[in-house]
Amino acid sequence: MKYRGFYFCLFRHPMKKVLADTYGRAYAGEIIKKSKKVYRKLVEEADDIGEDNPMAYNEMFALVFVAPYLASEKKIPPEIVQETMRRSLYFVRPYFSLVDLNTKWGKAANKKKVLKYVKWYTPEKEKRFPTSFKVDFEGEPYAGACYYRITRCPICAYTEKLGVAELMPLFCELDEVMISLQHGVLHRKGTIANGADCCDYFITGDRE
Repeated sequence: MKYRGFYFCLFRHPMKKVLADTYGRAYAGEIIKKSKKVYRKLVEEADDIGEDNPMAYNEMFALVFVAPYLASEKKIPPEIVQETMRRSLYFVRPYFSLVDLNTKWGKAANKKKVLKYVKWYTPEKEKRFPTSFKVDFEGEPYAGACYYRITRCPICAYTEKLGVAELMPLFCELDEVMISLQHGVLHRKGTIANGADCCDYFITGDRE
């Protein structure tokens, strides 16, 4: 993929804070410095899923947190990596909080992002980018539900290739945190990382 440093720069501070609180400022500074170079390499060596891919940000986001794990030669445990991601989500909480999944507008906005990707990922795009996310709406619980499922995940595939598959289930758990910041609740049956056929997203408001 084409490298962009935006996400690393955005989450550099909360990541460094977690590492400093756990290991001290010197070690945190060393790891973050190494992580920037590792992140660039991870992005540039990832499968091309389309420069204008509406879901590419998901992978760019996740790789930010893979970087310090690899930069530390896996000496930082997965749970600390997960905490850096959780803290980073709260760092951008005002952005997520703009969407209220208890409202019709919020549910429509949530689904609109997914539909934008489904419209983008035409059969021609799938031939060009065969490893990109595969999304459908099969098994929708009820009409109008905030629901979709992912049956192919390039992030999961890449973490396996990198030998860091142990991080993926922890990342998936943080979907619940992200959705809670939008005043929603994720009702999930399984994830690809945990051996399921798909990652299902059935989302309701937290006041429903």
